[in-house]
Amino acid sequence: MGLMVPPLVLIADLVLLGVIGYAAFYALRRIHRYSEPLDRFIVVITVSLLLATLGRLLDVVDDFIVPSETVYLIEYGLYFFSIVGVAYGLLSYINSVERRILPLPPKAGSSGALSPGGYLYADGEDVLKFLSMVDGPVLVITRSPWRYEGLGNVRTIWVTPVGEGGISPTRLHVLLEAAVEFMRGGGRLIVVDCFEVLMLYNDFSAVFRFLSTMKDYAVSSGSALLLLVDRDALEEKELRLLEREFVPVKGLDEVLRTSS
Repeated sequence: MGLMVPPLVLIADLVLLGVIGYAAFYALRRIHRYSEPLDRFIVVITVSLLLATLGRLLDVVDDFIVPSETVYLIEYGLYFFSIVGVAYGLLSYINSVERRILPLPPKAGSSGALSPGGYLYADGEDVLKFLSMVDGPVLVITRSPWRYEGLGNVRTIWVTPVGEGGISPTRLHVLLEAAVEFMRGGGRLIVVDCFEVLMLYNDFSAVFRFLSTMKDYAVSSGSALLLLVDRDALEEKELRLLEREFVPVKGLDEVLRTSS
């Protein structure tokens, strides 16, 4: 039994065997270390990498012998299921994460009682009672998603600089994409309940453009955007700009009464 391929081919096969084998070992040690959906993804990837490692091992053996048709079929099968497994695991994980941070609204059977447009509210009234009266799906962009638990028509996006369960306040384009997707899917109302946090991580002009664009999408899709703010956190010029872009309301019930 002698070397049947050029030395560089053997070296390449050994390097790939080492890399894939180490990746499989690395993933194997992390099974059941994390919660779903990451744990399921690691399990699928580990199995796929182990199959690929077996395939690479057979490739190294092939460098020294003339493989039979059966060996070729085994190698093909190992690589086939390995690639399918990696693709499935990756797509499944991305889909799971998107469902958590980019929620789609439930199907609504009614047009609701809101008129399209943008509204500004700064008086501190409890928003939970108001949201329970909204006839249609609601998306709240917030720092405190647990406040809205129990409201069947409400979905939340957690704005946080850490963790895979939310979206960073600096990623305004991702928040906008989530809101637009929600409205296109039938969402009736977007509530921004973290204006001060967005201002903390971005300058006012960037946040203003983000909110103005979201309002335009709301108008074009027949939805409404409600911005909750603290007047004390704003300079007078900033407040005037917001009031020019969004209709100020003194009570949240006024938003419901805007329906013609």
